[in-house]
Amino acid sequence: MPHEFDRFAASYDDTLKASLPAGMDEDGYFAAYKVKLAAAATRGRDVRRVLDFGCGAGRSLEYLIAEFPRAQIRGFDPSAESIRMAAERFHGATLSCDWQQIRAQRYDIVFAANVFHHIAHEQMSAWLGRCREVLAPGGALFVFEHNPHNPVTRRVFERCPFDVDAHMIARPLLIENARAAGLDVAATRYTLFFPKPLKFFRPLERWLGWLPIGAQYCVEFAAR
Repeated sequence: MPHEFDRFAASYDDTLKASLPAGMDEDGYFAAYKVKLAAAATRGRDVRRVLDFGCGAGRSLEYLIAEFPRAQIRGFDPSAESIRMAAERFHGATLSCDWQQIRAQRYDIVFAANVFHHIAHEQMSAWLGRCREVLAPGGALFVFEHNPHNPVTRRVFERCPFDVDAHMIARPLLIENARAAGLDVAATRYTLFFPKPLKFFRPLERWLGWLPIGAQYCVEFAAR
């Protein structure tokens, strides 16, 4: 996984906000949305450990801590500077940039929010396999990625400085790599249909997951 995020760690939030078009600067909403979706999908399950895979400087951590108050929250990122900043901001999670420490435990949820497009395509299946290996029996891997078929998403992606060397992942390609890594699809849906100016339509999103025009998509995987 890339370490170049060391140089973006301190400015990540501001850089991302500057990349969003006017009226769409809701970064906190996007992060909370993903966590709430994972929490809803696992409601009723015994969730004791959650791994934020590619946690960066901690954009999702506060929401994971809030949604899974009884679980041990861990975060992994290869960027030591990002981990340092996340550790300063959030004291309710155990963080590491050493995968060997992470793989010593098993997790009921592995949560990966917009991480895999930063991983070289030839390494994608290997990292999906590592995520599979740390799943507890009955555990779930949630992968959120940008939808390359959404023109607004493409515009934001192309404007974002830390996505310059990244490549958007079409959903079929992600699923193909996941299957090669020993994972099966448990559920999939498109997400984030309505930007801030149209937020009064957001209650409708629960019925639109099949429609391939959402800004992002989510796939829930289970170990084979």
